[in-house]
Amino acid sequence: MTDKRIQLNKLIWQVPAFILLLIAMGNLIMLVVLWGETYTLNMFYYSAVNSVLVGGAFMIGLTIMINILDRKLPWLNFPLKRLIIQFLVTIGFSSVLIVITILLNGLLSHEKITSEYFLSRGFFMVKIAFFFLFGGSLISNAILFFKNWKESAVQQEKLKREQLALQYETLKSQVNPHFLFNNLNSLTSLISTNPEKAIDFVKKLSEVYRYVLDQKDHELVDLETELRFLQSYVFLQKIRFGNNLEVQIEVNPKNFKVIPLSVQMMVENAIKHNEISDNKPLRIQVFSTEDQYLTVENQLQKKNGSEGTGSGINNIRDRYQFFTDRKVIFSFNSERFRISIPLITD
Repeated sequence: MTDKRIQLNKLIWQVPAFILLLIAMGNLIMLVVLWGETYTLNMFYYSAVNSVLVGGAFMIGLTIMINILDRKLPWLNFPLKRLIIQFLVTIGFSSVLIVITILLNGLLSHEKITSEYFLSRGFFMVKIAFFFLFGGSLISNAILFFKNWKESAVQQEKLKREQLALQYETLKSQVNPHFLFNNLNSLTSLISTNPEKAIDFVKKLSEVYRYVLDQKDHELVDLETELRFLQSYVFLQKIRFGNNLEVQIEVNPKNFKVIPLSVQMMVENAIKHNEISDNKPLRIQVFSTEDQYLTVENQLQKKNGSEGTGSGINNIRDRYQFFTDRKVIFSFNSERFRISIPLITD
């Protein structure tokens, strides 16, 4: 079924439901306002017509203006300014609509529009508008609450899936046979040539796996903690590549947070997809900038068969969308590749 067909099906029941809601609200308000008076069939018809025309225009107009304010002045970013402006907009729009309604009613009923008529009808219309505004606010806020609750639940579920995907990518890359094989080979040679360094190697290897397991349920982690984990990971890689791999870390952690394993995955991405040899040593720079970004940069020397799916980096980019409006930035040319992630503050 096409999107247009779905929208048409929604309109088929939404429009009549909206009209019935307006009629019900209008007559309920009239019963409250005219409490104790005889409520006739003509009054019902009069209330129904006015509810649909005036109440419909009132609610549709306010909905449009609130949607505009949602885009221009979100509640979370400008709470006080939004409250004041929305209040003024509501009062102004209601006043204009009340004046237009009084004039139209006077013209249609051939009444002489005097100040007394205007005041008497205006007072009555203000009471109607107040109840309409009160009832409409209750309904719209209830709908908005359930809509936001539903969106929040969907986002939380999506975030969990993204976390599991990142954990899977990281664990897969570190528990795969090549990773274990390379590190066990390095450990074997160290045991015979440098036993003390072999002990350090085992400690760092255990730190890498412990960190992956410890952070599996965390959404964010202190940057300082992530950098300590990165140093353990780099230690293992330098045992494997020796002086052919150089990783410079110049980061001021302050009170920043990042997504767990994100910095390590960016460094791993550089190691995985670039040639590292005596002829082509790889230099990776990890540094922070004044605009609160952390950047991983390396020279581009792609090795054959290193083309990946980009799922790990894409996963990091998608997960950052849950925590900040600032984007993960990619840039590259024929010589260098750079990826920058925003640093998150409390």
